[in-house]
Amino acid sequence: MSRGGFAGKVLRVDLSAGEIRREPLDMALAERYIGGLGLCLKLCHDTIKPGCEPLSPENPIILGAGPFVGTNLPSTSRVYSVSKLPSSRTIGWCGAGGFTFGVMLKNAGLDHIIIEGRSPKPVYLKIFDDRVELKPADRLWGRSVDNTCQALWDEFGMPTGVMCIGQAGERLVPFSMAFVDRISTLGRGGFAAVMGSKNLKAVIVKGSGGVKVADRKRYKTLSKAFLDKIRSWPHLKQAQELGMVQAFSFVPRDEFARIKKRRAACVSCPIGCKDVVEIPDGPFKGLVKCTSSVINLYTPALYGFTDYRESIKCMVTLDEYGLDMFEFFGLMAFAKRLVDEGIIPRDAAKPEIRLNSLDSMETWARKISFREDLGDVLAGGFNGIIQQFGEEAEKLAPALVKGMHPYAGPGSAISWDRFGTMELGQVLDPRGPHVGSGGSPTYFASRPLKVFTQHLKRMGAPSEAIDRIIKNADGPTDRQELKVGALLRYSHAWFTMLGSMGICARGHINRFYNAEICADLYETVTGIPTDLPALRERVDRVWTLYRLANLREGLDRGKDEIPPEQWFSKAGFKNYLTGEPLQRSEVERMIEDYYKEWGWDPKTGMPPH
Repeated sequence: MSRGGFAGKVLRVDLSAGEIRREPLDMALAERYIGGLGLCLKLCHDTIKPGCEPLSPENPIILGAGPFVGTNLPSTSRVYSVSKLPSSRTIGWCGAGGFTFGVMLKNAGLDHIIIEGRSPKPVYLKIFDDRVELKPADRLWGRSVDNTCQALWDEFGMPTGVMCIGQAGERLVPFSMAFVDRISTLGRGGFAAVMGSKNLKAVIVKGSGGVKVADRKRYKTLSKAFLDKIRSWPHLKQAQELGMVQAFSFVPRDEFARIKKRRAACVSCPIGCKDVVEIPDGPFKGLVKCTSSVINLYTPALYGFTDYRESIKCMVTLDEYGLDMFEFFGLMAFAKRLVDEGIIPRDAAKPEIRLNSLDSMETWARKISFREDLGDVLAGGFNGIIQQFGEEAEKLAPALVKGMHPYAGPGSAISWDRFGTMELGQVLDPRGPHVGSGGSPTYFASRPLKVFTQHLKRMGAPSEAIDRIIKNADGPTDRQELKVGALLRYSHAWFTMLGSMGICARGHINRFYNAEICADLYETVTGIPTDLPALRERVDRVWTLYRLANLREGLDRGKDEIPPEQWFSKAGFKNYLTGEPLQRSEVERMIEDYYKEWGWDPKTGMPPH
């Protein structure tokens, strides 16, 4: 059977020397690491100079799209980047959908891009089929995300895939993010700062080729059956109309109906979770915003904004600069507390920091993005503030994991208090806090334990593992047992499987996939013999390499994988099943369970060599 799914080339870009070359994709390596996320991690492991600084020329950027990207399999537009991130100082993955970037990358004949060095002047990377150039970005430098995207589309037309940064990334703010096709974020943890440190404003790509599949007849049968399954889902229409609004009650549906201009979807997605909204009245009447989900636009409401129009306008500003919304508001709440406690001089914090004020938040977003006055200190993130104001400030800091503020939990934007795999994963994913769902049913819902068995089967967990993780699912609550740490091991494996193939991890679409289907589709698309045990082995190889790469960078169980004290306070997390206050000893057992389930040393998390 011939090989399919892979474009067959890797692009190497040396920004320091201005040199570009194409190399053949090592198919043996692709087979061992699946593709997409898996191969990005392998290429980074092999390329990065151990111990390098995140914002140094030695820190590479690895971009890639999995073997399903470019096919018409549902929701397979996922693009990944891997680099050493400035907030966590760990090697971390960043993922995004977007409209066309991933598909265009594959159509241009590329699976991955390796970007090294630092350009002496601002540039953007232009990939149009076989024509690859580094172009001067002087006219783009200093522009916002939207303005940059639009300028490139005006010049080169659509569809052109665009990945770019705003002013915060240019000024190396460690909580700045890149955007893909103007609508999807890429890089909580400061990926945009890595691009900015390289003087790389954007990557644009357009391709006229296509992606072949190895077994066309079987592919046609499987893909048709898959789409029929989605079309028969009784909740499809509701999902298409509401997207993620149906899962988050803080977005009023009547308001959503007033502002919804249209739903939007990534290439090949039959549902769509993205939104284009328009403010219908008031001082911002006619303002149109594209977003990866309308729920993001209501984030300021969690901090006291009462007018949804001001909330949307605030998010437009943050996205234009390329600032991580969760990190920004968490940071501003921290800064306000330090002002109130007299640690930051009040006359240095002008205008007054008011979390529920559009004028105040937009002004501080600008001051951070352009590093003006106190904004220059705040632009250093939580670590920068603590370094500047010392031990007194550190005592008042919110819960931090690897230098970042978790978006859910005590003192965070989302006050969900049950402790499940997302919460533990913020500690045990080397990159730190993120919103990448891995398929576990513990996210923002209290579900009956018997539901978990089916989810674990879907994620590819062996039956003997399921028996270890779940006890007495049908019994009385006080006798039930859920090993969250061991469950997280399979959530991470499931996420790795999806990301390496290029499948979206959002729950409304990954619900239709399971590990058996993924193995079958992978073999059909690529022609690489793959049953479920073989796929499990490759997935485990990817995540273990990810762990080893970060241990090599100095990741330490004793200091980097310690849950913050605030999680165990009076208003802290609760046990997922019982609702009782979470104890640190419980989390320590979960961490050991996680390590054991991977087959790593239960005390250090070190994989066997």
